Amino acid sequence: GRGGGNGQSSSNNRKSDNNNKTLKEGIFSRTVKPSLFIGTRGIVASTAAYALGSNQSEDAKKVKRVREVMKMGADGALIVLDWEVPLDTSSTSTNNNSNNSNNNAANSSIDNIDIYKPNSITKPIILLLHGMNNDSTFGYIRSMMRTATDRGWIAVGMNLRGQDGLHQVKNTTPRGYNAGYTGDLRGVVEQLEYRLKRRSGVNRKIGKRTSSSNARDNNNNDQEEEDDDYIGGPIYLLGYSLGANIVTKYLGEESLHGTLPKCIGGGAAMGNPLHIHSGTIAFPWNMLLGAGVKRSILQNATSLRKHHEPGFQHAMKKALLAPTIGKLDDAAAPYLIRNDSYPPYATRIGFKDGEEYWWESSSHRYVGHVSVPLLKISAQDDFLVFGQFQRKLNHCLENPNVVVVKTRCGGHLGWQESQPPSSGGGEGGGLLGGSGSWSDVAVADFIEALLQIRQEDREKRLLRRGTVDGGEGVDTSFAPPKVMSRL
Repeated sequence: GRGGGNGQSSSNNRKSDNNNKTLKEGIFSRTVKPSLFIGTRGIVASTAAYALGSNQSEDAKKVKRVREVMKMGADGALIVLDWEVPLDTSSTSTNNNSNNSNNNAANSSIDNIDIYKPNSITKPIILLLHGMNNDSTFGYIRSMMRTATDRGWIAVGMNLRGQDGLHQVKNTTPRGYNAGYTGDLRGVVEQLEYRLKRRSGVNRKIGKRTSSSNARDNNNNDQEEEDDDYIGGPIYLLGYSLGANIVTKYLGEESLHGTLPKCIGGGAAMGNPLHIHSGTIAFPWNMLLGAGVKRSILQNATSLRKHHEPGFQHAMKKALLAPTIGKLDDAAAPYLIRNDSYPPYATRIGFKDGEEYWWESSSHRYVGHVSVPLLKISAQDDFLVFGQFQRKLNHCLENPNVVVVKTRCGGHLGWQESQPPSSGGGEGGGLLGGSGSWSDVAVADFIEALLQIRQEDREKRLLRRGTVDGGEGVDTSFAPPKVMSRL
């Protein structure tokens, strides 16, 4: 099914077929009430999403914050991960392996949080990727991380290379991030997978899913064994704007070739343009986005100067003089980092020009292959990406694993509500403030439904094998409900 609406949908109470208990009203069924002066105005809603986040002082009472610097094997780039671990998380214990981590002075010690040790994390991990010219300190990332930790999950804000909001870690390579390079995300996922708790006796070899096309023809027993491997996890990938494009492209690349790690339970993409083409971005956003990229270039100028090839230095100077993001991309394209879209996803350098870079990076070419549940949310008043998204929407609708939600308002990554979401999320701000995010709750409810269905499926498989305690408490007279039936 395809979700949609901005508060016009019905909110009927639904009954469980098993115990006749009233279910919680789903996020896609209840009325959405955007804040009057923020939530209903696209540009204002977007500004609020960037600036407004969770209450930092209140967060400190509920979570432990950890900053980790992870080194990528492809080219030695440093990726900063900002962890938020719920204080009641069962995956906490003594751990002194902090060689690759930097402490934020304002946060608590990491000594009692075991997130580095292999085979140790027992909770679901929500891995978030920010948008262009942003980082994990932006409001919409912090708000979603708070929503995740409120539900007992571990949240990890991944800063794309060179985008450390605290300015503690500089880019160590002459290659910055871009819309199409999935190598850093792939490297982070591989390292996080190794840390997930596995069932005793399970082979430690990292597993991969079968491709979406082959999975339908294979015996279900293989998938059953895969899903039973982990106690920890799954890992859910959340992307925003440019980060949404990277998440979608990564899931499509890996799914197409049957290499998607088994620990990936699904994902969500908010404000994904699907079709990348910076040359079509209208004034003044084309100049503002370009200015943000130039700022990033200047902040990482030290590492860029280490590349002594005359052509590279000339391209960077041309990029700094480019008036718009389209012209900037075209100038820098021959020296941008990229990866093959097939195993082993080898790292390459350079595109012929901006047009090739935009085409190769566009996630609409990969979304049809995604083999795990993927939620896509976009607003009609999104002034940056809705046009591109709508033109390539058919690629999403062709894949039954993709759930598309289109709202009337919300701007670019906004969706502020006038009342605090009842099932978790950031602080509410009334009719004027509206810092409570509808999209945060929508994504969290989507993940919650996936986790419930995953657990029910496992219990039914164990019952068929006769391994559930006494064979009681599990009803196999009906199939697990579809994800959308819970939302």
